[in-house]
Amino acid sequence: MTTSVKVALAALLTLGLVTVTAARADETEVPSFVKSKDKDTKEFVGKVFESIVKVARFKTKNHRVDKYEYVNEKDKDNRKDLIIKGKVDGGAVSRNVPVDIIVKLDTSNKEAWEVLNIEYKDGFKLTGRPDNTKIQALIKSFNAK
Repeated sequence: MTTSVKVALAALLTLGLVTVTAARADETEVPSFVKSKDKDTKEFVGKVFESIVKVARFKTKNHRVDKYEYVNEKDKDNRKDLIIKGKVDGGAVSRNVPVDIIVKLDTSNKEAWEVLNIEYKDGFKLTGRPDNTKIQALIKSFNAK
């Protein structure tokens, strides 16, 4: 096989991986805390939960929110925490893995909240640490106008 053929094959494989990754990201529409008027619905919180879990753990399914609540931060006006507790199934073996998420919010603009930070913990034991860089990158999407 010539070098030019190898380079062409490598380029095609890379393009295929980029396409698969982009398709995976589009599976779940990332909700916006700025635009949404229904931030307190289970449907909205479910989309937030699923968006975060999918970037933290690539192969998960059956995303379930067990409970959620908005809690005012002590000694800080216009700040709330969205606390989400749920479960997910891993790609191969793990079932009903607990996931705890805290989304730190600035609620000074009553209609357009801003996500300040995301804290993520789960019970996956064999798959290493979640991708915190990708989780933090979601903040920009959650704050999209």
